[in-house]
Amino acid sequence: MQALILLYRIVVALMLCVLTACSSVPRPAASSYGCMQAVRAALPVRDYDKRLHCLASAEIAQQCSVIEAYLAGIGKEVSDAFGFGDPEWADWQADRAGVYCGRTQIGNAAVEACCVKAGY
Repeated sequence: MQALILLYRIVVALMLCVLTACSSVPRPAASSYGCMQAVRAALPVRDYDKRLHCLASAEIAQQCSVIEAYLAGIGKEVSDAFGFGDPEWADWQADRAGVYCGRTQIGNAAVEACCVKAGY
């Protein structure tokens, strides 16, 4: 029983670490939603939709957390489904590519090149 409680505590600690983005990069905001909004507000408006999905997901993955990047992509598509836009599978694919780029690349130029290589 004690081993199960210890395992539970370890899992909770790891989840908190992931959700709070344990990294050396300071978060733009304390809350998940605030962090996502701050990253989105800093993105250039010049790019087309799928590229923005890729770049936004990459930045959220780097500055907030990977979990929050996935949640932002899902949340955007759910809100689109309820009349706030056009829900598209291609948007979710661009979000997933962005999370990959955010996890594997360092620096804006490398992230942008990764999104371009992925087709965005």
